[in-house]
Amino acid sequence: MDGLDIEIEGDSEPAVALALLKIVMRAEGKDEGGATADWILSTYGRCLAAVVGFDSEAEIDPPEDDEDEDEDEAAEKTAA
Repeated sequence: MDGLDIEIEGDSEPAVALALLKIVMRAEGKDEGGATADWILSTYGRCLAAVVGFDSEAEIDPPEDDEDEDEDEAAEKTAA
């Protein structure tokens, strides 16, 4: 990609995601009016997820508590 002159105004995660969106749009040839609103919004969401470190392709499972794991292990030992 030549001439990546993307400027990030501010240091917030949404600002960085917007800059990433612009890079993706240019890379996919969508920067000349070829992107739909749905494409822009979903791609921006993926960009924001990438910036904040969230894997948008993974299933979302709440983190398990250590206490729950200890209780499960204790129940398995007593059952055996």
